[in-house]
Amino acid sequence: MSVVQQVLVDRLINYLDELVHRGKVKFNGQYVNYDIFKTVKEGKVLRKYIYLETETGYVEEAQLLSSANEILAIKPFSIEKKDDGLVLAFEFTITVQEG
Repeated sequence: MSVVQQVLVDRLINYLDELVHRGKVKFNGQYVNYDIFKTVKEGKVLRKYIYLETETGYVEEAQLLSSANEILAIKPFSIEKKDDGLVLAFEFTITVQEG
């Protein structure tokens, strides 16, 4: 029998999901706030997506923030965004091990 049960992993995934409030993207040297476009929970994996629709320019990084504006995750990018939409993805895999 496994010490760590799936319910613990599920609750950690749900906690992380609730912790992430919005995204922030560095566009041409300036930060712009974005809502989370989509969230996917699959087993022990949580994915958060930020959708950039009409903006054009150079995407340098994306951040996920809490409701208190704490930076929870930073992901560097080097993308020249044209007129087409662009989806930026963050993926977290939760692994809990007995110590």
